[in-house]
Amino acid sequence: MSFLAVCIVLTFQVSYADNPLRQKNVLFIAVDDLRPELGVYGHSHIHSPNIDELASKSMVFERAYCQVGVCSPSRASLLTGRRPDTNHVWKIANDEYWRMYTNATTIPQYFKDNGYISIGMGKIFHPGPPSGNDDVAYSWSPEGLPYYHPYDILDQKNASWHSYEGFNDNQLEDGKIADRALSVLEALKNNQTKGDNRPFFLAVGFHKPHLPFNAPSRYFDLYPPADQITLPENSDAPEGMPDIAWTTWGEMKGYADIHNIFANHTECSTDADESISGKQCRIPDSIARELRRAYYSCISYTDAQIGKVVKQLEAQGFADDTVIVIWGDHGWQLGEHNEWCKHTNFEDVVHVPFLLHVPGITDKGMRTKALVELIDIFPSLTELVGIETPPLCPEGKQNVLACVEGSSFVPLLHTPDQEWKKAAFSQYPRPTGGLPHIPGHPPFNRSEYESVMGYTMRVENYRFTEWYGFDHNTAQPNWNDIWGTELYNHTHNVIFFNDDNVNLALKTEMKTIVEDLQKTLQAGWRAAMPKKN
Repeated sequence: MSFLAVCIVLTFQVSYADNPLRQKNVLFIAVDDLRPELGVYGHSHIHSPNIDELASKSMVFERAYCQVGVCSPSRASLLTGRRPDTNHVWKIANDEYWRMYTNATTIPQYFKDNGYISIGMGKIFHPGPPSGNDDVAYSWSPEGLPYYHPYDILDQKNASWHSYEGFNDNQLEDGKIADRALSVLEALKNNQTKGDNRPFFLAVGFHKPHLPFNAPSRYFDLYPPADQITLPENSDAPEGMPDIAWTTWGEMKGYADIHNIFANHTECSTDADESISGKQCRIPDSIARELRRAYYSCISYTDAQIGKVVKQLEAQGFADDTVIVIWGDHGWQLGEHNEWCKHTNFEDVVHVPFLLHVPGITDKGMRTKALVELIDIFPSLTELVGIETPPLCPEGKQNVLACVEGSSFVPLLHTPDQEWKKAAFSQYPRPTGGLPHIPGHPPFNRSEYESVMGYTMRVENYRFTEWYGFDHNTAQPNWNDIWGTELYNHTHNVIFFNDDNVNLALKTEMKTIVEDLQKTLQAGWRAAMPKKN
């Protein structure tokens, strides 16, 4: 029986009706492949009125970072509060389900265990075996099962984008997810009137702007024709970039229209020099403009769905009692550096949009430039709603069910400009998504799993990345086996999507900075935590 039926007829044994300090609800909104190219982040060409409206009464985190630039490991890290090396989850793979290694408690599971009704829909975990099929055995309340995934028969791989003339929002996947969220919010309100006063944790996961860039045509109509869409200023690979840093954007080439461009150019996916610099290995400008316009249109489509959900939350009387979180699982490359998709450690991939609305605290709008990580969401949400915050995970122990490897950012709500983390850490494995052969090294054996790991960190003025030989079984890097070093200057004002253009790592005058940052990187996240943590 579905949640909408069960929740109306069932009398629950757990009730907080007599508790005058009823805990706040949580509306937890995830958006796939969304980079911080939104009005609230200073990009006026993007039509995102609903996200921008919520941002006006939220904390806007200007420098938030994911832990891995691809869906499954990023979400596993955020939702368990554990780093990728702890979870043993670095890519999308059936044998990389964190419960095989740590059995770590997830955010929705922890809220459920603390008296919340926990319901999810859409893309929260990466669906399928990499998440144990949305972690249904652990994370969700029975009233929310079976877990809701609409199937969109139009979302296939024949084309990288499509504008659907005359379509309603709910004829596509994310519109159906939004409608489901509206129904669940109404049912939750009905059940409150019948005496079920449990707070709720409602997770709503939207797919767009993930490929293919499909949306109803009215969202495309918000943007100029493709020939008027601007292209990136930094369309060449970073000067001095090590080959190991490069992705061949196989995800994009998996769509028939893009695949056909490169069908006679296999070197674009195999040869380092040609893939990185060959003119034949670029998406033609006219098609790049179409793709960028379609991506923007999908942002606006998802923005509209978020608006519907937030308005329903208000209509049902939950607004004053609900913390709202909006996060993107990682960024995206739209032709910057001649790169597409994610699968790298560049700023454009690991920098994410992140908003937090806390009634009575952020209502007038707040911003912070403090470095925060998506892994910080777990301890922060528990602190905000008043349930016990899991402790910091003990070093070297993986058998603790509920612990975290991030820092609560709640103090930033009181003092946004205070001294905070020294660094935000991300990583990406190779050969996953990269070249099959790095000059100077033997060709990768694709069955060797993650044999090289790129660790990257954003500090106040730089992005520093180093690629090391890596033992997949022990999740340990070999600090002496260096495949590439990158240092990018961020001392200028942040210019979104025009960064990481010149690798300074090999310049003589940067030697001391490289050595200092290498020590910070290898010391790891524990040494970079805020002082009070």
